[in-house]
Amino acid sequence: MKRFLRIGTLIACTGFLLAVLVYAQEQDSNATVDQLNNELEKEAAFTPQDLNPIKKPLKNMLNKGAAKEDLKKVLKDLSENRIKGKDLKNTVDSMNDLVNSGESPQEAGNIVSRAAHLAQAQGLKGTALAAKVHEAIKEKKAEREKLKEQKKVQREESKKQKEQSKGKTQEHK
Repeated sequence: MKRFLRIGTLIACTGFLLAVLVYAQEQDSNATVDQLNNELEKEAAFTPQDLNPIKKPLKNMLNKGAAKEDLKKVLKDLSENRIKGKDLKNTVDSMNDLVNSGESPQEAGNIVSRAAHLAQAQGLKGTALAAKVHEAIKEKKAEREKLKEQKKVQREESKKQKEQSKGKTQEHK
């Protein structure tokens, strides 16, 4: 009986500790997003109306391993290219989707920055530039999906070959 009590207490303490850690991480990412938003309001000419809608995707990317400075750099690039409001939200949401599909946050940021610079070099601004960035992200997601599908097909083919070689080995016995 004492053993069950000790085990139960240990499990309860572990659960409590995990809950505290999750809560602390949540508070930390909230504080980081707020700090990032404050810095962007001062340095990148964003308004709270621009930044409030992107808090959730920013928080998600931070939780997935994005560095605050990397996000800040990408958002400053977008600001310099006059991407604001709905276009900013759509671009950041697309970047977040890319991260959720398995791309590293840093690589997703690089894709967005590259696309923004290429579009700017083509003379695009604002909504047209945001559309070009969104298109680049969409292409990268399609590329990732295609690679996943190819890997899946390769695994299935490998599995079939193993099954066939097992069948031949059993026939010889």
